[in-house]
Amino acid sequence: MLDPQTVVSIAEISQYLWNDSIPKQNVFFNGSIDPRKAQQLYMERKALQYGIEESLSGLPGTSNYVYALCGSKLQIAIDILGNGGGGGGVIPGGGGNFSVFEYSSNAVENSVTIYFPEAVGKRCVNAFRQGNDVGTILTAGTPTGNQVVWDKDSASLTVASTVPFYNQEFVRVVVQQ
Repeated sequence: MLDPQTVVSIAEISQYLWNDSIPKQNVFFNGSIDPRKAQQLYMERKALQYGIEESLSGLPGTSNYVYALCGSKLQIAIDILGNGGGGGGVIPGGGGNFSVFEYSSNAVENSVTIYFPEAVGKRCVNAFRQGNDVGTILTAGTPTGNQVVWDKDSASLTVASTVPFYNQEFVRVVVQQ
């Protein structure tokens, strides 16, 4: 059995992989068997992290459950965790012939805007908060709920004032030329 902290790392990677594949399944294969897999994995992973922090009993069972929730992304996640490899079409900080770039940063507590200076002038095609897809990506206006506003001139991502970033929240954007 893996230790709970390793399971958390595998679950974080699996969650990202599910967030990447579910929209593709919806477009190309007429839907997904479990369209909320990434959200479920997120909630259970956070519960496991809480259990670890609080030294609660029952961690082996919860850890096994979270491990099982990784599903078909489990082996890829283990490979990425162990080898640092990838397998997707997004090249972090790169782009090659596809002109797709991925940038990430950690947010400041209670802020609503985060900047990605390397992405100035690029169009945001996807954004993630802690590995979860954000809502609609707007190019103007004021975001509400899970919406965000992407300003390509300043390469800033702004969230609704009702859901500010928490301290060191991991934020990732995928942009295109």
